[in-house]
Amino acid sequence: MAFVVAWVSGKRQVTYRDQSGAELTKKDGSRSWRNNNPGNIARGPFSEAHGSIGDDGKFGIFSDEETGSAAIVALFTSNSYKNLSIRDAFYRYAPPADNNDTEAYIAAVTAAVGVPPSKVVGTLSSAELSKLAGAIKVHEGWIVGTQSGSALSPRAIKSAAISDIVEKLITVGSDAGSCQVIREKARQAMVRIYGKPTLHNACACTLSLFLQSAGYPLAKIVYGAGALAQYLRQHGWQKVEVGNQQAGDVGVCRDDDKTTAGADHIFLVVKRVDADQMLIADNQESFSPHPRFASGKGGKTPVDYFLRYSATSPLAAFVSEDSTEIDFDEVVTLDEDTDALVPKFDEQGEPLAS
Repeated sequence: MAFVVAWVSGKRQVTYRDQSGAELTKKDGSRSWRNNNPGNIARGPFSEAHGSIGDDGKFGIFSDEETGSAAIVALFTSNSYKNLSIRDAFYRYAPPADNNDTEAYIAAVTAAVGVPPSKVVGTLSSAELSKLAGAIKVHEGWIVGTQSGSALSPRAIKSAAISDIVEKLITVGSDAGSCQVIREKARQAMVRIYGKPTLHNACACTLSLFLQSAGYPLAKIVYGAGALAQYLRQHGWQKVEVGNQQAGDVGVCRDDDKTTAGADHIFLVVKRVDADQMLIADNQESFSPHPRFASGKGGKTPVDYFLRYSATSPLAAFVSEDSTEIDFDEVVTLDEDTDALVPKFDEQGEPLAS
């Protein structure tokens, strides 16, 4: 469908209209998703020249995600950016004065693209520019909300959402650069648990960010493996027996002495090798994807079951038990018990009021 105009039609809500007068309303989710603007490009002559069909008062609203992504590439290949290093470009694009952690942004993007910060933007290849746009989308925060309206039937939305999300999960989880971006975001997000960045016990946090980056409407990060596994089961993810797993599934591990679902570890399957061996993406390696065996071969916890996405539904908040003390010097190589994790700090690492 080709939308020709869009506008803010309510709180956290944008409506699009096509030439026939049919409308599609996008509600909740992230601002970038509602606006089809993965780079949060400001409204104005540039966004209008590159496909925006409205604005929300600050950012342009594009006709679709592809047009919004193309606008990112167009911006970074414009005269304003192409002769700058990536470092200088992002100090212009996301300056600290706008409450950005610009250095973290640079680190995430260069890791995803696989180039140093000194690389001149204008020398990036088309493939590298595509990775740059994808890394910006992830870092800006892309969370899918709900859609409704005469331009697309609820059944069509549901069917398209399922196949699209699974495909994007596999694509993001299979790309080492994208995995590194998500791992870094997870490391920073764990400040809410421990008061400082760490990947320790971050398996559910990491998977939450994989799900969000693929467009699954997870409104908040879930920090416990068991809590996230239980949540997915309650919201349409179907249990799959070990041996029948496939790419796009979520693996759930559980210690023998645990009674809650997925108390030990949770991860994304990005490739099935055979009934036992897989390539997975999680928080536990400096590179991803990496091998894992469902049987637990190699000293890991065996997989208890897999989960497969088969439906969309609204999401609700989770409340877990109090956290236990963690040894920060422990190297994350083995599976972890993450069920008891709850935020005890704010996003700046300051203790929350008890």
